[in-house]
Amino acid sequence: MFTSAFRIIKFAWQDFFRNFWLSFVTLTILVLALFSINLLIIFNFVAKSAIVSVEDKININLYFKPAISEDQVFNVQRYLQGLSQVKDVQYISKEQALENFKTKHKDDPKILASLDEIAQNPLGASLVIKAKSTSDYPLILENLSDPQYNNLIESKDFDDHKLVINRISGITQKVSTGVIVIALIFTLISILIIFNAIRMALYTHKEEITAMKLVGATNWFVRAPFLLQGVIFGILSLLITILVLYPLMGFIQPYLSLLLENNFNLVSYFNQNFVVIFGLELLGAILMNLISSYWAISKYIRV
Repeated sequence: MFTSAFRIIKFAWQDFFRNFWLSFVTLTILVLALFSINLLIIFNFVAKSAIVSVEDKININLYFKPAISEDQVFNVQRYLQGLSQVKDVQYISKEQALENFKTKHKDDPKILASLDEIAQNPLGASLVIKAKSTSDYPLILENLSDPQYNNLIESKDFDDHKLVINRISGITQKVSTGVIVIALIFTLISILIIFNAIRMALYTHKEEITAMKLVGATNWFVRAPFLLQGVIFGILSLLITILVLYPLMGFIQPYLSLLLENNFNLVSYFNQNFVVIFGLELLGAILMNLISSYWAISKYIRV
């Protein structure tokens, strides 16, 4: 049994190096197919992070009339906190609103001089409302249209960023479709190349296979080296993909962090999902190789 296993492994590696250039081309196409799949994963992760980043910036700012008391503002805050659609309500006092206004216009002496002339705080308190979902904002605004709350509010500031989110989603869908098509093309090419590589190997060993069959070798013993070769192709292609992918992610990470939030980390995402991502890719690559190898062997093993 051990002798047979050793021979199978030996024949598999011999064929791999004997047809080196064909093996090299096969590995290259497999790497390109796996790389395309990982690019799709990267792009989808970046797109989702971009959408989350935009959604985090969405809120409703309620600016109350200056004459409204703190107790009235707190009543509105408690009402909003009781709504199931509301995630958080932040209170900003009149004094804090004035300080924020001065900081924002610190380089505009005319506005600051106007404030000094007024000699009193012209701003009212405000509430910053964060919803649990972007789809909840219209309902929150509808609840605030009630006269008992609306009469206290001087203005509402709401920018839902729907256009930005829709554009990101549209671009993501189009690019994802394109990458999937490319990955499928490389996969199809890989199957055809593996099929031809196995066929050439079988033709090279035609006399040897005939002799093995005449002395009683089973079909499994003849098939095994070529099937093992498919496993080797799958493992090597994944290892090469990982060795190329991680330096690339490390290179683009700083640029993506500038565009997205500081906690965005592409490398960490792949590290956390390493087993799932690369385990499924390895399984897929091996199965694809085994199927194409078995297909080629079944057509040409009849001697």
